[in-house]
Amino acid sequence: MSSPITIVIPVYNRAHTLPRTLLSIQKQTVQPAKLVLVDNGSTDTSMQVMTDWADTHPDTIIVSEQKPGAAAARNRGLREVDTEFVMFFDSDDVMTPTHVEDFTKAIEEHQDTDVFGRTIFTEFPNDFRKRDFFTATRPLFNHIFRGCLSTQRIVVRTSLVREVGNWNEELPVWNDFELGVRLLLRARKVHNLGGAPTVIAYHQDVSITGSDFYSKHGDWEKSLSAIRKTLEEAGREDMMKWVDTRYMILAAHYELEARNQKDKDRAKEIHSAAANLMKRILESSPYPSRMKLLYLHNLYFRRLTWLLARMLFPL
Repeated sequence: MSSPITIVIPVYNRAHTLPRTLLSIQKQTVQPAKLVLVDNGSTDTSMQVMTDWADTHPDTIIVSEQKPGAAAARNRGLREVDTEFVMFFDSDDVMTPTHVEDFTKAIEEHQDTDVFGRTIFTEFPNDFRKRDFFTATRPLFNHIFRGCLSTQRIVVRTSLVREVGNWNEELPVWNDFELGVRLLLRARKVHNLGGAPTVIAYHQDVSITGSDFYSKHGDWEKSLSAIRKTLEEAGREDMMKWVDTRYMILAAHYELEARNQKDKDRAKEIHSAAANLMKRILESSPYPSRMKLLYLHNLYFRRLTWLLARMLFPL
């Protein structure tokens, strides 16, 4: 069985994790058509790891992208893709042996589908593992709240990624979240493979998202603003309340971090950011009372705010 999938992996100082990722690809029961490794200015021995791998794996291409950021690196890798489908993967995660085979079979069985996805595991440094769900039901709503089209969960028709404008290189965080919205607005069909997760994504402090929110204050808002603009241009005013809810959840994240901050000046700074963000959304939303309730729910309960949002704004 041959696969119509190219895997693109951006690499920045991942010499300590990349061998694990590459080994998981080597163990695939069906190999990808091509593997594209994109060095993004690494200063460790990542390039040596990549060249050693390519020496024994002729279907591997190594390219470089000097513009910092995973989005720029992924766009550079995308230029090398000539297969019908592309899988963007990360250099610190692993796939179980049937991952490529499962997606290849799904593509053969659903030839009019543009986006394929599957639930994954995310593992944290304390060995806690949780499921990050993929669903093809109400995909745009569920993606806005649950990030269903995060990089590790999907395989996408290559022409669709190019049609929607590739990765937004101006967004340092949540760039897969933002791209996912554009993909879903254009995708003909979305398919959930179901079954057991075939990816383990390892959450690390030294990553794009990091371990807190306020350290990237402003970046999250920039991504949400880009999503809002995309939805407005698509005439999807019905989605604005969900984006506003994500803003309120972000404000709750900031406030919780302020309350857990031991430095009083820092706590005051973070609290001010939370209050200002909440104030801005409450003043612009036609549903300020419901938005305030969603903020409080996330602040005190931390989970299932999406479910409360569905109750307050029935689909």
